Amino acid sequence: MSLSSGSIAVIVVLVVAGFLVGNFMAARPNANEVRVADFRLMARSFGIFPKLIACPAWLKGRYDALKPAKKDVYARAGNTPLIAQYTVIIEDLRLPMAQYHVMADRWQLITQQFYTPKMLTQVRRLDEQPMHLPDHIKTQVLGLSVKANHISLYWLDDKYQHSHKAYKLDKAKAQADLNDIKTQLTAWAKLIDGDMAS
Repeated sequence: MSLSSGSIAVIVVLVVAGFLVGNFMAARPNANEVRVADFRLMARSFGIFPKLIACPAWLKGRYDALKPAKKDVYARAGNTPLIAQYTVIIEDLRLPMAQYHVMADRWQLITQQFYTPKMLTQVRRLDEQPMHLPDHIKTQVLGLSVKANHISLYWLDDKYQHSHKAYKLDKAKAQADLNDIKTQLTAWAKLIDGDMAS
């Protein structure tokens, strides 16, 4: 079979066009990843510092309950999942180190051995307190930690505004939710510190 130079030119153009279309389709960002990235960027403008961390051992049980493991034959044993940590820094506070689980929409203190009586009194102030967060965030919360001058919320932010129909972040709702998160984190930190004025 002999091909004319015109046929070869058409084949080359089609192959190049196929590569270009394939690269364009592969480079298209995932809508969910873009939405989560926009939310994290917006959080920074509210003074909330988000980051992905390896799921701490004290949160593993709650993580497994919210996000059951998929059977992946290629997954390595001992892979630690990543979760979001949203931190608010409050300069004038000095908080003891404490960690809290979520139990029935309430904070439950994880008792540790190194507390002084004053520290124990402080960290128990948040024990059994309800989580006053929007329901769509509350269902994804894993835990809370405090230490020194910061308070951190651990949650599955990749599920935030997750929908097969929504491609963009609802910015008005996201701003209201971030305001709620910052307000609650600040209030919880001040409760632990003992500042009841706010």
